[in-house]
Amino acid sequence: DRDLSRDCFKEREIVEWGIAINLREPVQETIEKAVLADEGGIDAVWITDYPATRISPILASVVAQKTEHCRIGIGLLSLLIFSPSQITQYLSSLINLYGDRFDLLVGPGDRTRLKEIGIEYGEISTLVERMAESITTIREGLSDYKDCKVLVGAQGEKMIKKSVVANGVLFNYSDPVMIRWASSFLRKKSKGFKMGIFPPSLVGSRKLCKEHMGIMGSAAVVALGLGPTIMKRFELSKELQSARREMKKHGMTNDVIKMIDFNTLNRFCLCGEDEQTFNRLRAYEKLGVEHIVFGPPQGTNLRGVQQLVDAKKRYYHSI
Repeated sequence: DRDLSRDCFKEREIVEWGIAINLREPVQETIEKAVLADEGGIDAVWITDYPATRISPILASVVAQKTEHCRIGIGLLSLLIFSPSQITQYLSSLINLYGDRFDLLVGPGDRTRLKEIGIEYGEISTLVERMAESITTIREGLSDYKDCKVLVGAQGEKMIKKSVVANGVLFNYSDPVMIRWASSFLRKKSKGFKMGIFPPSLVGSRKLCKEHMGIMGSAAVVALGLGPTIMKRFELSKELQSARREMKKHGMTNDVIKMIDFNTLNRFCLCGEDEQTFNRLRAYEKLGVEHIVFGPPQGTNLRGVQQLVDAKKRYYHSI
């Protein structure tokens, strides 16, 4: 069954499948989820980073000791929290200890969450340039490690264009129309540049998406975090106006989530029955998406990891 889970897919596999695992769960639970994903044929386990009692590079070392095949992604690491030298030191130490199987996702980070810990974006007009300079420094510091990919989490036009200084980019929306628009800014990408997505996900669950507040809440966070330019570009400003106003007053509550139309939230998550999900995946392949990180709430528990493992088997048996 292990061979069926992993090896027999490789000749047909076009898009790499990754799963994001939060670091706030007990360490043993994180290990169990990572091992299940690794043995089940998931290509990458991503350790997400939030201000917490543990930091993702430390947890990544534990995952590396317990897994054999998958790559291990770290991030998104905010370049407003971690310096390029810190990040380079983290990654080089991990690679020297456990091999060149680590990748990195960087970016400014969610503005609202950063404010909660007292960190500001600073001068907005220089933010993208500051990010690009830090990414270039990190890549130079990791240049000895040929397999280590430095990816950028990007959403708006300016950051997408600047992402070409990295090895790849991950968008946090799931709407093929938005992905097509975003990919149009990558004409100057270098050989080997990888385009992927990192949307909130819930694949393989029998529960209706609109009834699952976990996936709807995650999608709402992405939607309400959009910059004004991209909101206007996709005619979302009016739709999200009331919810944004309410969120500023009371934070992200169920009432805020319910104020956003389901069809709008569905543009920012990957959720649904097999047929719907698999059609989306085929559309991504046609758009040139090479890597999908199935974001929270997919990896918040063992059941979600198993559902993704099973979904991958069904998907590659269907093509």
